[in-house]
Amino acid sequence: MRVPNRRFHIKSSIATLLALSCVSNTIQADDLSLAWDWQLSAEAIESRGSPFSPLASDNRQSLNGLLDLEVGYNNWLGLFAVKANDILSNTPQEQDASFESEFIVRELFWQGGVELSNSVIGDHYLDVTLGKVRLDWGVGYGYRPLDIIKPYRQNPVGIVAEEGAGVASASLFDMTGEWTLLYSDSSWTSQDVNEFEKQNQQQGVGLRRYNLVGDHEYQWVAYYDDVRHGLLGASLVSVLNLAWEFHGSVVYQRQSLGYSQPNSMFKPVYLEEQGEAYQALAGLTWANDTGHNVVLEYWFDSRAWSNSEWQSAIESAESLSVNPMTASLAGSYAQGYQHANLVQHNIMFHWSLDSTHGWLEDITPTFDVMLSPQDGGFIVTQWLNYQALDNGDSSLDLELAARFLGGKSDSAYANLPDSHMILLNIKGRF
Repeated sequence: MRVPNRRFHIKSSIATLLALSCVSNTIQADDLSLAWDWQLSAEAIESRGSPFSPLASDNRQSLNGLLDLEVGYNNWLGLFAVKANDILSNTPQEQDASFESEFIVRELFWQGGVELSNSVIGDHYLDVTLGKVRLDWGVGYGYRPLDIIKPYRQNPVGIVAEEGAGVASASLFDMTGEWTLLYSDSSWTSQDVNEFEKQNQQQGVGLRRYNLVGDHEYQWVAYYDDVRHGLLGASLVSVLNLAWEFHGSVVYQRQSLGYSQPNSMFKPVYLEEQGEAYQALAGLTWANDTGHNVVLEYWFDSRAWSNSEWQSAIESAESLSVNPMTASLAGSYAQGYQHANLVQHNIMFHWSLDSTHGWLEDITPTFDVMLSPQDGGFIVTQWLNYQALDNGDSSLDLELAARFLGGKSDSAYANLPDSHMILLNIKGRF
């Protein structure tokens, strides 16, 4: 019975993109740019039982897809997507994986500018941006504290369609950098969000300074919104020599929202304001002329549950899950996984090879290890990407990805619902 609905949703979503393309084709080609991107992802996920979930271990397979259309016209830029989940699926009988598709406005904004010149400020260029746009200010590979408007997932293995926020900004450029004054609203979303993300949606105003001096990039941000009630952040990227680079960032916020554990075992975990919060990251990047790239990072996030809080959550969930009457309360402790970082202390190692020699030219292997030093948990991810085609106008990439989540039995990562996932991704552009 789902097949007709499935076809209708696919056709209506894709028809929307085609309509945008057809409307665009009526505009003079000199003013218009179109770019189509697509991705298919076949994934197999092995799940496991944990104190937070009574479900037994099982595995599920699914096929997901994404179609992107980027439209540029004069000072306008739009990025639209159709995202399809569970096009094909094989799941345990007790889990209903129904097909879903959605049309997403990822970005849609106008950008223009004017030249300013007078005897007081000299010659400057004022850049104005209005609309839904993604702002990436963070520095870092595994985590980016300065992505303060909307946090974006780093290095996903499957299909992710990130969206921008509503932004009105004005940037003034000088000889060494940029001043930006902005207003933002992170609630401009096309996709459904969970309760934690909804409560963290903010509206605010801020000032940012970016400065480039020699081989050093400096950045600071002052921002006030209706959730954090004041935030200060700064970052530094410094090229030490031809091989080494240092990067770091720090954020302080006056208020934060997070999940707290109740004093009584017979009450669920609840969301509340938790006061001041800090995030900090420091990392080194090493690269050589043969294509090797290594990143080593450490970061801290006070908003995540501490090691003692995770131990308390696991012990409480184990006690509650024994009794069917309280099993749902055990599941509430899994809300700790909703935080931006799952644990407070994190170490990341990244290696990739982008070679230009022989048959390796079209193959890019990548290997990541993320460690939780306090409880012995880990997440290991590998990608193997093969570029089958790239002629400038179109491209085709094949990617094999795998992620393993484990560690000591009482670690936060080892009690995540998924133990490992393997994905075959096919990506292209035309």
